[in-house]
Amino acid sequence: MSVVVASPDDLVNAVARDRRMIGYRVRRQGDGWIELEVVAQRARMPVLIVLAWPEVWRDAELLKPHLVRARSGNYTLICVGNDAEIEEARLDVMPADADVTAVVAPIGMTRLLLTLRARAEAISQRMACATLELELERSRHENDMLISIGRALSQERDIQSLLAIILRRACEVTNADAGSIYVVEGSDEEVANRKLRFAVSQNDSRTLPPAGFTMPVTASSIVGQSVLSGDRINVPDLYALAEPGTGNNPWGFIHDRSFDDKYRYQTRSVLAVPMISARAEVIGVIQLINKRAKGWITLDLPNDFDSGVVPFDDVSEAYIFALSSQAGIALENVLLYEEVKTLFDGFVKAAVSAIESRDPTTSGHSERVAQLTVGLAKAVNRSESGHYREVRFSRDDLTQIEYAALLHDFGKVGVREHILVKAKKLYEHEREMILQRFQLIKRGYKIEGLESKVQYLMESSREATAEKLITVDRDIVGKIAELDDIIKFILQANEPTVLEQGGFERIAEIASKTFTDDHGTTGPFLSHDEASCLQIKRGSLTEQERLEINSHVVHSFQFLSKIPWSRTLRDVPEIAGAHHEKLDGSGYPKALRGDQIPIPARMMAISDIYDALTASDRPYKKAMPSEKALDIVASEVKRGQLDSALFDVFLQSNVWQITQPKK
Repeated sequence: MSVVVASPDDLVNAVARDRRMIGYRVRRQGDGWIELEVVAQRARMPVLIVLAWPEVWRDAELLKPHLVRARSGNYTLICVGNDAEIEEARLDVMPADADVTAVVAPIGMTRLLLTLRARAEAISQRMACATLELELERSRHENDMLISIGRALSQERDIQSLLAIILRRACEVTNADAGSIYVVEGSDEEVANRKLRFAVSQNDSRTLPPAGFTMPVTASSIVGQSVLSGDRINVPDLYALAEPGTGNNPWGFIHDRSFDDKYRYQTRSVLAVPMISARAEVIGVIQLINKRAKGWITLDLPNDFDSGVVPFDDVSEAYIFALSSQAGIALENVLLYEEVKTLFDGFVKAAVSAIESRDPTTSGHSERVAQLTVGLAKAVNRSESGHYREVRFSRDDLTQIEYAALLHDFGKVGVREHILVKAKKLYEHEREMILQRFQLIKRGYKIEGLESKVQYLMESSREATAEKLITVDRDIVGKIAELDDIIKFILQANEPTVLEQGGFERIAEIASKTFTDDHGTTGPFLSHDEASCLQIKRGSLTEQERLEINSHVVHSFQFLSKIPWSRTLRDVPEIAGAHHEKLDGSGYPKALRGDQIPIPARMMAISDIYDALTASDRPYKKAMPSEKALDIVASEVKRGQLDSALFDVFLQSNVWQITQPKK
């Protein structure tokens, strides 16, 4: 006789006695319902099937918890009753997201088993699909995270910031409580001299001192072993390691607990992964410590390390392996960038030295202008008000400004050296020639006097001769005194200061005087060129010499334009070539106006003028007090030549004090 299930008791008896239901067990039961548990092939967790009779599914309150569970994924509700009861209850209007079906009872065991098997298989497939979707979503999230990490690593060029990003992301993806990164110093060819520098660290459970020490690369440490082997090392529990070389300790590690004892910490699970460059060299190691168990945030008490720390699993290893591959390339790129930057910094400094070697009078000027200009740019970055409150200079922009300022006078290599170093209105050989000429004139006067005396002695009486000799001596002394006064005036006029009132005319008067040399040739006291130089109203340069000095800006632009600058430094020639431009168009070499002048060039113009006025290394002038120099710069601002908003920042942020001697 076939078995028929009509009531909960019939189902309980069938599960207990019918061999066909070996895979089922009664998990729970209540009035009018029974919960069966079955392990489906595709499911990773038990499938729960509840069969409920009319006394349950007719009562909304009794049915409610079963409907809630029917939305959980591994749970299905089967309503049992006759056709009339099922039609009357309208089970077809139950929530669509609940796994609910119905069977008509009494029901034979074969039909019941087929129904249960079908529901279990449906749940199994649904759970498998949900698991796949979850894994797919997790993989998509992990891929997106690795892509974002790669993007962040590729954009960062500061080594310490880069290492901090690598470590932070490594701890995030593995849920590590702590970690550190060691950078290998020295190459594979210098194995004996290689060292590990403890570069960065973090610990979510303890506040630790900053990194910085170095240690040799040896097999006695986990990171050292990782460097030497070029492979990852995963220690499930450092505290549970057996004796070196035995059991679970094939590496031979001996854990030094001094750090743990000092900070009340326990270094349990450890994962060390090498960072390998494109040249297959280990250039660093990521070491992660204490993978936290699910639900743990910090590890504080000693017992927390027993239950809150788990070994780093295969998924963690896979994440860190992928991250270390990215990190190795990124670190190598940053190290190469640093090498190139160091090389280029050396080139720039060598270029500045070349400039200063040709013009020692301006030694240090380029460096000070760079300090002032970069300082002004940083002050603009900090400004929250004013015309430039929205202007911000990036780190690359600041580097570009620094290089442009350091090289702004490089064009002086194209200016003739004697003009470049001209300290006074006359060149030294011109001054000496004038002095020698006046010595010749003096000697001529003396010879004329002697000749007059001889003539008087030969032609006049003794009484008359004595009187004439006195007159001749007096005349010679007067002429010599006049020459000495002229020489004194010429030497004063030779200084690169403002020519005194009437000086222009007196130089012209001196130049109009003549003398006759030993050969009877008549010449002027001062040549036309000499007089023109001495008549320079301010400074030491003639107009032609000034034009040649000014041409250094053109030379700077042309020279710097020949350098294949990177994209972040491509404006260096334009900035350096515009530092003598004025807002009103009175500058040179292009007479640019207003916004035609790059903002960094406007900043450099202020810095350049201020430093030139306050410099103490100029032999042709004394250093001007800062207050007076600022007044002169302010006067150029009022005339509309310099940027007033930038000068306000220069003053208010005390940028001008950057190059002041430290007290």
